[in-house]
Amino acid sequence: MKNLKIKVTLVSLLLLFVIKLSAQETVTIPLTNPDKEGFLKMGIINGSITIKGSNTKEVIVKGTKVEKAKSYYSGRKTSKNDVSGLKRISNNSLEFSAEEYNNEVYVRSTPHGTTDFEIEVPKNFSLKISTINKGDIYVENVNGTMDVSNINGKITLKDISGSVSADALNKDIVVNFIKVTPNAPMAFSSMNGDIDITFPKNFKADLKMKSDRGEIFTDFDLKTKPNSSTVTKGENSKGNAFRVKVEKWIMGSINGGGSEVLFKNFNGDVIIRAN
Repeated sequence: MKNLKIKVTLVSLLLLFVIKLSAQETVTIPLTNPDKEGFLKMGIINGSITIKGSNTKEVIVKGTKVEKAKSYYSGRKTSKNDVSGLKRISNNSLEFSAEEYNNEVYVRSTPHGTTDFEIEVPKNFSLKISTINKGDIYVENVNGTMDVSNINGKITLKDISGSVSADALNKDIVVNFIKVTPNAPMAFSSMNGDIDITFPKNFKADLKMKSDRGEIFTDFDLKTKPNSSTVTKGENSKGNAFRVKVEKWIMGSINGGGSEVLFKNFNGDVIIRAN
């Protein structure tokens, strides 16, 4: 019995999985305090991230290796040895790691190849997740603080509660809030996609909005505020100088105002919906 207690304690302090077996693997990660809120952190280079909240007391991570498309490029370097009559064996092995410490779960993936992740977490879980290439980010039914970034894919957050900071360079950001954490500042930014956010109709906030080459739409009763130019004094090679920067920000409040929510877009629309 004493040995069992020691083993459980060690597992609760640090749990590490390393997978390098086949094209698909699922691991279950117990939490140190399953009745308390947790935090998932992961940043990958290639692949999609799908996260769903449930009544689970653990974090379940499923990784799937995406096979590389066959290349028929005739100029590919061939072996200097005679391999005629032999079969080429593809490397479809999967490699990722998952580590837990005091309810914080870290998922890491090799930068080589593409791995898609499907992750199940308890409903009360905060997230800091990002991907760069070859994948979208999708989160559903999670309550927490979320920091989400995607360079070349879409971000979709469905039926979530809490607060969000999200940025996408080349695709849309779509978020549907069930409940928002009061007095929590938030920010949404995109370069080449639409920003489409749905809040509860009683949501209180001060909005700061800008879209250089797009439009801004809302069905909230927005009370706009005057916006003055920003004047900055700086120095340059010719001595002191004044630099006047006029930005096309629209400022306004909904439902009497609250914490600031920023919407910044360059080549897409900003859509703010009331539900």
